[in-house]
Amino acid sequence: MSLTHLVQTHSIDTQRVAPFTGEGAYHGSTNKRAVAASAALPPVVEEMRPSTLDGYRLDDPRPIRDFEATFSNLYVVERELALPTQEEVRDDGVTFCWCPFEEAATLAGPLTARVLEAMREHLVGDKRYVYVDSKIQYFEPGDVPVDSQHWHVDGSIVARGKVVEALGHALLHDMKARLASGVAPPRYLAYQSSDHCATVFATSPVTLTLPELIPNFNGLDAAIRELSPPFALQPASTIVRTDGLSLHRAQAATGAGWRLWVRAVETDRETVVSSSIIDCYGTVFRMREP
Repeated sequence: MSLTHLVQTHSIDTQRVAPFTGEGAYHGSTNKRAVAASAALPPVVEEMRPSTLDGYRLDDPRPIRDFEATFSNLYVVERELALPTQEEVRDDGVTFCWCPFEEAATLAGPLTARVLEAMREHLVGDKRYVYVDSKIQYFEPGDVPVDSQHWHVDGSIVARGKVVEALGHALLHDMKARLASGVAPPRYLAYQSSDHCATVFATSPVTLTLPELIPNFNGLDAAIRELSPPFALQPASTIVRTDGLSLHRAQAATGAGWRLWVRAVETDRETVVSSSIIDCYGTVFRMREP
């Protein structure tokens, strides 16, 4: 069984549905997790090094400090492709989870293959790896593609370990490191086949005061909602460019139908999938009845 791609037949009857809780983590569980003794951790590259944590000591766990954060919010519509039919989306067949780009291009269904070929010419090529994620989902009105609607950034720098635990957490997102490192963040190209469940992107820079290290995106989400920056809904059948400083969020579907979502990430971090998280790819999250 492959951990990076899954071939399956999609139908409305077999669409996996889970209750929406709003607590889903976009970038890894906030619970403690054991690392198998035999599992070799990949080296930490500068793109993902939680350098802010260097200012905190295990024997002197001071309160987490605030800083002024500016999110540049890169959002560019790079290309508009032909609008696929609902049948083309439903029957595309293959979904991906951190699959190397060239492997995904070989294995992809017809629609995803066209998307990846269109993305190829927009890859910058300055990072060591390119990975592909994709999902085919059927939404009823009100369904959400992930178990959260929080404003967040992709590829946040995550810190774990004894110092983090001394600060009272199992996981912390190092928000300051990416802004202070001077290293280019991960680069993203994202496609969605329709606009009935469009991702929402902030479209102008946002500056606000944040803790350097945050356990989740709850506070960031509340602050961005209060600021209410200009935003855009990704148009149907487009490829958009963002990066690791682009704030965005999911929203509930406004109508019924199939949607293909594809994302290519250029990153210096090698990702080797070690558990079958692709099994839950494509799940939709449904609001509870009032």
